[in-house]
Amino acid sequence: MMKVFIEEIPLGICKSDTPRCKIYRRNTCASSTRGEPMHSDQNESSPQDVSRRRFLKGALLGGAALTMSSKLALAEQMATGRLTARDIHGAGMRAGVVRMASNENPVGPSPRALRAIANNMFDVNRYSIYTNYPNDRFSGLGDPEDRTPLIEELAGYDGVKLPKKERRSSPSGSSSSSGSSSSSGSSFSFGRDDSPPPTPYLVSCGSGPFLKLLPLAYLSQGGGEVIEAETGYGSISRAAEGYNDKEIPTSVIRVPLTADYRHDLDAMRNAITSKTSMVVITNPNNPTGTLLSYEELEQFVNAVPKHVIVVIDEAYIHFVRDPNYKRAIPLAIANDNVIVLRTFSKVYGLPAMRLGYSVSSTAIQEKILFYMADSIPGVLTQIAGMEAVKDLAHVRRSQQAVWDFRDQCYPVFDRMGLEYIKGEGNFFQVKVGSNRTEIYRELGKRRVQVSTRGGDRMAEWLRVSAGTARETEVFLNELEDILSKSI
Repeated sequence: MMKVFIEEIPLGICKSDTPRCKIYRRNTCASSTRGEPMHSDQNESSPQDVSRRRFLKGALLGGAALTMSSKLALAEQMATGRLTARDIHGAGMRAGVVRMASNENPVGPSPRALRAIANNMFDVNRYSIYTNYPNDRFSGLGDPEDRTPLIEELAGYDGVKLPKKERRSSPSGSSSSSGSSSSSGSSFSFGRDDSPPPTPYLVSCGSGPFLKLLPLAYLSQGGGEVIEAETGYGSISRAAEGYNDKEIPTSVIRVPLTADYRHDLDAMRNAITSKTSMVVITNPNNPTGTLLSYEELEQFVNAVPKHVIVVIDEAYIHFVRDPNYKRAIPLAIANDNVIVLRTFSKVYGLPAMRLGYSVSSTAIQEKILFYMADSIPGVLTQIAGMEAVKDLAHVRRSQQAVWDFRDQCYPVFDRMGLEYIKGEGNFFQVKVGSNRTEIYRELGKRRVQVSTRGGDRMAEWLRVSAGTARETEVFLNELEDILSKSI
């Protein structure tokens, strides 16, 4: 089998004498073949990683190869002494744009995932690929609940003990289970005595399909009710409203957040009626980034009637800074009416690959699978996902980049007198005032992309997604400059 390797080249230099058959990070060499010094913002180590002196030196060495935009960036930095968007070339982006709008991973994808894609991409003429023959078989056929190497890795990371693959002889279910142990050292078992033993995992093309399948499974027959935070992600609520538009009666109850922008679990519990089919909690919440503790979630689940499905969307859970924080998967293992959703689009940096998974009881799985049809991710996607889960160094880099982003911004906001929400996602909200729309547009004109989320409650706020240190410096420079002037 032909193997293609990604050579790890320092991102600051392009090699012109390397074989052309090798694969390089996208746009590393831009449009030049002369080997001029270039700068990428993917793997920087600190906000001071590239000084003004180094910028000027690199630009002068580049000489005539500078593009017009590079010349403008050089002139602007010489005149002002500060970075602008033209100095930036972020991971997965064209040069000259700072994108801090879509809650993406500024570090980029896992190198192990990229290497796995490259090493297996010539095998896609087959329905199945064996990455470690004969054990690690990834199939383009099958079902989302099939026990794949990816599910084995997820269970190990999450601390879920899966049953042995062979039929267990004890009808009492007392035989031991197999599975990797989690990094936290805690684990919990899932499994029954049928064959093949089920797992609590379903994989899909992102977590988005689950947000569509759940209302389809529990609300599309009409007469149901969903409860969600008023200032929340809102995907399931919007789907329910779509059923109403199609004359399928469905109630949507949106509960306001607390004064500190958290889910009001008491109010959500009090809103439950005999018609309620589902309660949705995004934790950390999007767009506020606020976090509920495991204990709060557990008390809520215990108080909710068992006919009500509790959806806990943990898209941003990996960015919680407290190393002792307990995640919600044990609640999905212990309760037939709880489902936890996860995505590979955030900490793993693979949104374009479309990969996500859920953890839930067999009862919930059966409802979802009835509507799921063919939604199994592609083979290369599964392989990339498995390697991303294994790549703990990349996970730590991605987490640290988000934590550094917060630490870089909060003191500046304090100095500027801006209110902000200390979120636990890879984003935060900052209050810029009643002219929010004008500020948002002006940032866009300066090639700094942020977003506006949260409806009327957040009408004066910007949601800012994590960037690299240099990208964040540009955002702070431009925001402060805009706010210092009348718009």
